[in-house]
Amino acid sequence: MFFNSLKIAWRNLFRNRLHSIINIGGLIIGFTIGILILLVVYDQLSYDKFHVNRDRLYQAYQVFGRKTGDDYVSQFGFAAAPAFKEEAPAIARASRFAFGGGNVVYNDKELDITVMLVDEDFLPMFSFPVVAGNSGNPLQSLSGVVITEATAKKIFGNENAVGKTLKVSTGELKAMTVMAVVKDCPLNSSIRFDMLARVENRSDFARDRANWDRQHHPVFIELKEGATQQQAENEIRSITRKHLAEWYAELERDGGRPDKNGDVYAAHLMPFSKLHFAPRVNDRAINKAVVYTVMTVGILIILIACFNFVNINLAKAFTRSKEIGVRKCLGAGKTRLFSQLWTESFLLCTVAFLISLTAVNLLLHSISGIQRINANLATILWKPDFLLLAVAVLVAVSFIAGGYPSWLMARFQVAETLKGKVTLRRKSLLRSSLIVIQFVIACIMISCTGIIYRQFKHLQNGDLGFNKEHVISIPLNKPENGRQTIEKLRTRLSSQSSIRSITGSNINIGRGRDGSTTRSAVTFEYQGELIKTLIASVDYNYLETFGLKTINGRDFDRSYASDTQQNVIISESMARQFREKDITGKSLSSDTSAPRWNIIGVFPDFHLYSLREPMQPLTLVINPSDEINYCFIKTSGSNMVGTIDLVKKEMETLEPGKEFRGSYLDENINNWYEQERTMSLMFSIAALISVILSCMGLLAMVLLMIQQRVKEIGMRKVLGASVQQISFLISRDFLGLVGLAVLIATPVSWLVMNKWLEDFAYRIPIRWWMFGLMAIIAIIVALLTISFNTIRAARQNPVKSLRTE
Repeated sequence: MFFNSLKIAWRNLFRNRLHSIINIGGLIIGFTIGILILLVVYDQLSYDKFHVNRDRLYQAYQVFGRKTGDDYVSQFGFAAAPAFKEEAPAIARASRFAFGGGNVVYNDKELDITVMLVDEDFLPMFSFPVVAGNSGNPLQSLSGVVITEATAKKIFGNENAVGKTLKVSTGELKAMTVMAVVKDCPLNSSIRFDMLARVENRSDFARDRANWDRQHHPVFIELKEGATQQQAENEIRSITRKHLAEWYAELERDGGRPDKNGDVYAAHLMPFSKLHFAPRVNDRAINKAVVYTVMTVGILIILIACFNFVNINLAKAFTRSKEIGVRKCLGAGKTRLFSQLWTESFLLCTVAFLISLTAVNLLLHSISGIQRINANLATILWKPDFLLLAVAVLVAVSFIAGGYPSWLMARFQVAETLKGKVTLRRKSLLRSSLIVIQFVIACIMISCTGIIYRQFKHLQNGDLGFNKEHVISIPLNKPENGRQTIEKLRTRLSSQSSIRSITGSNINIGRGRDGSTTRSAVTFEYQGELIKTLIASVDYNYLETFGLKTINGRDFDRSYASDTQQNVIISESMARQFREKDITGKSLSSDTSAPRWNIIGVFPDFHLYSLREPMQPLTLVINPSDEINYCFIKTSGSNMVGTIDLVKKEMETLEPGKEFRGSYLDENINNWYEQERTMSLMFSIAALISVILSCMGLLAMVLLMIQQRVKEIGMRKVLGASVQQISFLISRDFLGLVGLAVLIATPVSWLVMNKWLEDFAYRIPIRWWMFGLMAIIAIIVALLTISFNTIRAARQNPVKSLRTE
């Protein structure tokens, strides 16, 4: 019987081609966008789930309870991880995770490799399986390294990598031996590396190994079996309080806000499984609320497609009333009719679903390189668990969307169906509710799109406090020789009129082609008080390159030898922490054993990081022993293409065999806001699709209403009603529903967007006209959808509709 129903359903699908195309088209759009969005959500929620010990893995972070709010810091000094492991009974393992550079030499060939410096506990903590070499503890030796399969292929080709010796730059070139090869980091991993080496190899380790103040790397922790997060937090809280007692005392004196335990400063643990959704701890994290928002959008689009399917099937039901009557006369019962009609709906849904799966697969392969969509999505699409979820959605949609129209048609009375007198109530609660819900969703999408886009533009065009135009940013392949490289570049380009100034820093501004984000903080002591600040190691002409000048004191100057030994310049917000009118000439130190630094100048505040964060105090220092990772070149702005080609040529001479990864600074800054750009694009597409599907559903209901009231329209025309009057009569109920949708959508949109904007230090205000514009768009679109068919119905000859009366 099922196959007979399927055969009849297939015939009906081809017999009613227009109806089938509209129905399948709406479902394809809904399914395709819905599946794409759910794929992204599935991928995001799967981050770091592959680690076997993930329930016992944590990242340590610090919270400073300042008067102005809590300050979250995820970096620690070199001394922290060993102290946590040795002094905390609940902690089984601990590892530092510091950037070690990107320069590897093998057989006189230099390669760009991301080297991360860790402790020997790192591999036993995390699930990066060893595929060749020492599977026990390959990082036990200080001269040993571990590489991924892709890195082994890149360096050694098809040769066996284990046991090979290469030179690795972690401040200076050192000969190291490959002890093991591990599988490549999964695409859904928060931790990424090409090569692992011991942290003791870092150039500043000997100097700072006992230092708690210079904080520049995260610390990962594994708890012992049976230990709890609270137990471990209490232990590291007491450890940090002991080693950073000066910080704690100063925060209390400064009126810091205590946490629930009464501490103004404390170390905490973030479960590793939550790290991907912890923006305050992980610079590359995604706000989990954004993921759930995206998931909600996907579900809403599928719901709109379902409502649209219901509306169109309801409209179609009355053209099949005589068919239903004949089937009942021939003995078909309600169950048999429901089965037949639902089979048709299920077939339509299945066809749309299969086409959507194909479309999603094609889209993933075609745009993954352009939009940086995780290539893992194409793999996830065909995973059994995801396909099972997708099939469950298909069955649910077919029941929701096809069940009610099928049940309704199966209940038609035989006499009424054969006479063609089947009608619906003019004010059906279900029909009206579906239209209202569709337009509520569409209106929310429209208003959210506008607000997200304006916030994105606000961030993109916001004043960072410096001139970002016509500046080229270049990641240096040998940071340990960064100052020498920049000086050579100055000499080579000094005669070029298009070059205004050249400088360097260990911190990039924005996100360049290397994708790296670096953050370093330090706490200085001044007259018994502790002052926390971001710190950047720079080269000469740094302020000049970014269009800045000192507002008090002077800039770094080559004629002063002390500028490379004990002098710093600080930002205005840093200067305000001293609570003195003139602080030039004052001295401070990072700890009691460190040399004192003299303040020689104050420069205007500027944003070293994105406008998601508030302005932070900043200290600039020239330290010859610090690495310089980035070169910045200020150009005249004329012939930018020729200028960057010139710079590229010189860099290829200075760094032969290395890829030139220079980019424009304004582009790097725009990359900060890629998440907002993606959200804006996603909501724009979702809003467009929501409007299209809502209009399709509205159109179906308008056609249904016209079909039901065709004789009424004819009578009114005979009695003298004008086309405008008849059009208004038919349209007013629908426009009222759209107006109700606008009223419901406005407060919902405001609440959602206001909550989203709370995550930004610099946000736009939500204005009333944004919702007014949304209302105008919704009403105009609804009018255009309704008007064409109502005017055409009003202009028909009444004789055609009244000839049987």
